[in-house]
Amino acid sequence: MNTFNPKKLLIETLRNQYQIELIRGSDVIALNSKAILYIRYNKNAGATKNLIGKFWFGITKSEYEKYSNHNFFIACACVFGPGEIDYLIFPSDRFDEIKKDIALQSGQWKFNLLKTDEKRYHLQIPKKGKYDVTEFLNYFDFSPREFRRAYSPELGEFQPKVTKGEILAIPKKPMPLEEELLMTVKDSSNPQNFELALEKFFTEIGFPCKRIGGPGETDILVLEPVKFVVDGKSTKADAKSAINFTRIKRHMKESNGEFMVIVSVGFDPAVGKDAEIEGATLIDIQTLITVLKIHREYVLSPFDYIEILRQHGMVTGEKIGPLRQKIEHQINMLNKSMILLENLDFTPRNIDEIKGRIDLYCEQNQILKIERNEIESLLIFLSHDLLRIVNQKDNKFSLWFTPPLSKEKLKSTIRMLCTKPLEVE
Repeated sequence: MNTFNPKKLLIETLRNQYQIELIRGSDVIALNSKAILYIRYNKNAGATKNLIGKFWFGITKSEYEKYSNHNFFIACACVFGPGEIDYLIFPSDRFDEIKKDIALQSGQWKFNLLKTDEKRYHLQIPKKGKYDVTEFLNYFDFSPREFRRAYSPELGEFQPKVTKGEILAIPKKPMPLEEELLMTVKDSSNPQNFELALEKFFTEIGFPCKRIGGPGETDILVLEPVKFVVDGKSTKADAKSAINFTRIKRHMKESNGEFMVIVSVGFDPAVGKDAEIEGATLIDIQTLITVLKIHREYVLSPFDYIEILRQHGMVTGEKIGPLRQKIEHQINMLNKSMILLENLDFTPRNIDEIKGRIDLYCEQNQILKIERNEIESLLIFLSHDLLRIVNQKDNKFSLWFTPPLSKEKLKSTIRMLCTKPLEVE
């Protein structure tokens, strides 16, 4: 009875295509005197939850180095049974990349080949990590490197092994800034955390700034478009009952700042009155978060915020009202743009004719009419070369597209401005 031998089976299969010369038994063979093949095999150690097969291999260093200067290949036969063998063929230049991560054991580079339930192969280096080597499965191209077919298999990215300690050290997802502000403002034991959160806040709303911190220094120095200092007062109390305005004033003068802003959980009414006298601006944490939400709803200019931050005393909901008004104005202008596009077509019309059409539309839909100067401004905007939605000729205006396509054109241009990288030729 013949004993099943995967090496001999591979050799007999290759004889159909190559002239075979046995160099060292069935372990090392030459193919047409052009390539040398080092054959290893291992039987499946058994399936696990995520693996179909697991195989152990060792490549002898002395044997490898004897032939590595030739057109040399390693064949790893993964044996599931007499009729089921997977061959992974590694050119020596690829194995050179692998073995640099393998420590020699008893003169061999030892590794595992793992076949997943997704039928992918990974070469696992004990205690180090693994490569995806699926591309080398049944790769029977023994041509010299420079003559191999256009497709040549590549090693997958090395995936380092992660220890339990390293898993615990993986950072959590970044905390939303609103939560970070609320949490750190109450953490008086670690004031630097609140300073870092404030630095993020002012950066997000458009103020280039830097955290300085430390004894005798301002917490945050805002650099542009005007200089001012920000002092964060973290406290476990519900409100700040006393503030050293003199010290913060000194920081402001030393930094050439134009005004000073103080942020905390809240402030006693008496502190608010003192702030008016001392020329300081106080913002409680909830108001600060409201400003952040407004900014995320519609991006405003830092100059819009400066108008608020320059006002001495407590920043109240009433004081930030103008920010909401600016947003409402912008939303109204966008809505008016849509109404204008709805009432234009391919027929050229002057502004008075267009206004007449829009007035009728507004009456029918029971909405406020659009002023003539607003219509004129919007027409000029929409006819700009950047948009080219409205055609302007001889003081008459018409659309380049149908109204629905005009709206899509406006949206797509805005998307392009926001998402496409700037390329200047």
